[in-house]
Amino acid sequence: MNIIDGLLEKNTDGIEEVIIGLVGAIGSNLSTVQNILKTELEDTFSFDTFIIKISEDILTCHPNVKDVENFDTSTKYKRISSLMDLGNKLREFYGEDYIVLEIAAKIRELRKSYQGKNKRVAYIINSLKHDAEVISLKKLYGHSFFQISVFESKDKRKETLNNTVGMSIEEANLLIKRDEKESEKWGQRTSVAFPRADYFLKLDDKSSIHIKNAITRFIKLILGNPFVTPTFSESAIYMAFMSSLSSSDLSRQVGAVIAKNDSILATGTNDVPKFGGGLYTPKYYENDGKIEDQEDGRDYKYKGGYDCNHIQRNRLIEEIYSAINEQLDGILSENIPSQNDVLVSIKKAIQNSEIKDITEYGRMVHAEMDAILSCARSNNSTEGATLYVTTFPCHNCAKHIVAAGIKEVMFVEPYPKSKALEFHEDSISLEKSHNKLRFKPFVGVGPRNFINLFSLSLGIGTELERKDSQGKSLESQWNPKTEKLRIKGTPSSYKYYEKEAEDKVRQIKDKIGR
Repeated sequence: MNIIDGLLEKNTDGIEEVIIGLVGAIGSNLSTVQNILKTELEDTFSFDTFIIKISEDILTCHPNVKDVENFDTSTKYKRISSLMDLGNKLREFYGEDYIVLEIAAKIRELRKSYQGKNKRVAYIINSLKHDAEVISLKKLYGHSFFQISVFESKDKRKETLNNTVGMSIEEANLLIKRDEKESEKWGQRTSVAFPRADYFLKLDDKSSIHIKNAITRFIKLILGNPFVTPTFSESAIYMAFMSSLSSSDLSRQVGAVIAKNDSILATGTNDVPKFGGGLYTPKYYENDGKIEDQEDGRDYKYKGGYDCNHIQRNRLIEEIYSAINEQLDGILSENIPSQNDVLVSIKKAIQNSEIKDITEYGRMVHAEMDAILSCARSNNSTEGATLYVTTFPCHNCAKHIVAAGIKEVMFVEPYPKSKALEFHEDSISLEKSHNKLRFKPFVGVGPRNFINLFSLSLGIGTELERKDSQGKSLESQWNPKTEKLRIKGTPSSYKYYEKEAEDKVRQIKDKIGR
C-alpha cells in the first residue's frame, strides 16, 4: 500500500461502500434487475445490500404532496402521473438535484442503523429520472457511485404497462412520452440520464440467467478482476465515443465506427465538411506551436458563430406565423390585448410543433455519414458491416445506412425524435430479422469508466497484476467474497456532505410543516 492509500484507509471505518443507481424508461422491469443485483451482491460477493426506492421511500411520504393539485393514487396511471408531478415540483421548488439530498440523507440513516458484520455494503437506488440527479450523485460519491442503465423497447414497455400494470394504451403512451424528456428543465429526463451509464443492460426477452451473468461481470470489474476484458462491441463503442470528442457541433457530439469481421474500417464524427474530403479539424502550426481552427470553417467561427439550422428553423416559424396572421387580418389584431394573446398562442404552437426537430439545414455531416463516406474514400465496402454509434441514428442517416448495405447498427443513446423506424419499417427493425437491418441497443461497459475498469494500470483505481513472481496466473486466487473495490471513493468527504444534505432536507421539511 502506498502512502496516500494508507492515509485514506485511516479515514474509514474499514467498511467499503458502493452506490448503484438504476436508470430505465417507464415500463422497464427494473424490479427484476434490482432483485438480481441484490441477490448477486449478497450471495456471490458477500455484500450487505440496502434498496432505496425513490417513489416509495422519498416521494410518496414527502410533505410537498399537498402542493400537487389532484394528487391521486386510485389507479396505477394516476399514481405514477401524480408522483411524476411531485418529483417535478420538488425539482422546481428546491433545485433540479433535490432528490439527491433525500437519497444522501437516506443512505446516512441506513448506515447509522447498520448492524451487520460484512466489510462491504451496497446501496441500490431505484430509480433515477433526471440527469442532474446522476451528475450530483457522481459529484457527491465520486468513484463509489455507478450507474446501470436498463434498455427495454418501447413496444415491450407499452405492453407491460397495458397488460401487467393495467393501463390503457392511451395512458401508457402519455407516460412513455412524458418520461422521455419534458420541456421544463425540472421535468422528467430519463432519455438524457440514460446514456451516462457505467454499464448498459438489455431486458427484451432476456432470461434471469442472462441478466445475472451481465451483473456478475460488472461486479467483477468494480472489484478489480484483471481477467475481464472488453468485448469487441465495448471497444468499438468506446472508439465511437472517442471519435465524438472531435466534434465542435454547437448542439451535441456524436461518434460512429464502422466495422466488419471485428475489424475497424472507419470512424466518424459530426462536424462541417471541408473541400477535398473529410471534416474540419484544428491545425497545428510548426512555426509558433499554435493549434487553431480555420476561419469560417466550423460553425462556431462561421458568420458570427450561429447555427445555420437554428436560423433557418426560426425563419420558417416566422414565415408560417406571418402567413397565418395575414389570413386572420381583420379577425384578430395584435393591437387588442385579448386577440394578441391568441396570436401569441398560435406562434407558440408553431414553435412547439415538429418544426423544432428539423435538422436538415445544418452544415454538419452526421457521424454515421462521415464514417460511411470515409469508407467510400478508402474503397472499403460497407456491405454487411456493423455501425456502432453513440446516438440512435436520425431518419436522414437511416436511409443512407440502409442504402450502404450495413446489416446492423448498435447504438447507446436513445433518440426519441428519430423517425427511422417509422419511415423505414420495411427495411429496419429492432428485432432480429433475416431481411431487415437491425438496430440494437448497446450492452456492456459504457465509455465513461472504460479505462478505469479495463486498464491494468492507466485508470484511477488500484493497479492490477495477472501473474505472480513465478510467472503463474493469479486467476485461481481471485476471490469474489474477499476482493476489495478497485476504485474507492472518499468516505470522509461524502459522509460530511451527507450530514449537510440531511440538515438541508430537515430544514426544508420543517419549513413546509409550519
